[in-house]
Amino acid sequence: MSLPAYEPVQSSFTDDPDDNYKNEVMVASCELKVRQMFIRKVYSLLLVQIVGSVLVGAVINFNPSVQAWCVNNLWFSILCMISTFVFLFAAYFKSRSYPINLIFLAAFTFCEAFTVGLSCAFIESNAVIQALVLTLVIFVGLTAFAFQTKYDFTSYQGVLGIGLWVLISMGFVFMFFPTQTSGLHMVYSGLGALIFCCYIVVDTQLIMQKFSVEDEIMATITLYLDILNLFWFILSLLENRNDN
Repeated sequence: MSLPAYEPVQSSFTDDPDDNYKNEVMVASCELKVRQMFIRKVYSLLLVQIVGSVLVGAVINFNPSVQAWCVNNLWFSILCMISTFVFLFAAYFKSRSYPINLIFLAAFTFCEAFTVGLSCAFIESNAVIQALVLTLVIFVGLTAFAFQTKYDFTSYQGVLGIGLWVLISMGFVFMFFPTQTSGLHMVYSGLGALIFCCYIVVDTQLIMQKFSVEDEIMATITLYLDILNLFWFILSLLENRNDN
């Protein structure tokens, strides 16, 4: 999911002209070496997030004692859900303040991974593993496509935004008016997976255009949220298929 355009809270101007240049110029306008450095930072952080999330999820899913503790201490799960949004906004507003930005990023990743991992603990483990593998394969493929293609997909942000609101609206309908029609849920999950596949392509291209070289934290979070949403919709799709 795309995050709003970043506006720094503190002034990004310093006494060093090179620093001012870095903070004001988008990555796409920088020389090749700078662009490559930015990409390495973003995908290194993203890899750490993914590995950390998988480890947290594995500890919850394959350790009965941890699962029992989580079930008996629901307050911690609620705290993590709330803290996810708190640390997300903290990372957003402090994204250029090192090292506090990395601390907020790590805290956000843990809370998000714990919440998702606990939810997956009540789902068949084979479906979770399949969804994880599919998500990673799709993400790698779409990322390679986004970097290699000469076509600019960023103009489709508006269409994807409409699709996202349709998903949110359908989610609220299912929440307040539950339905047992698995076919409808499969359509919803498939639509969600398709939309976030498109978001991965668009956001991969956008991280070079809407962020400066100092904004690797926000670029990383943007892609991480896309991956999580894609994983969740693929998992839901697999679950509905198995129910049939």
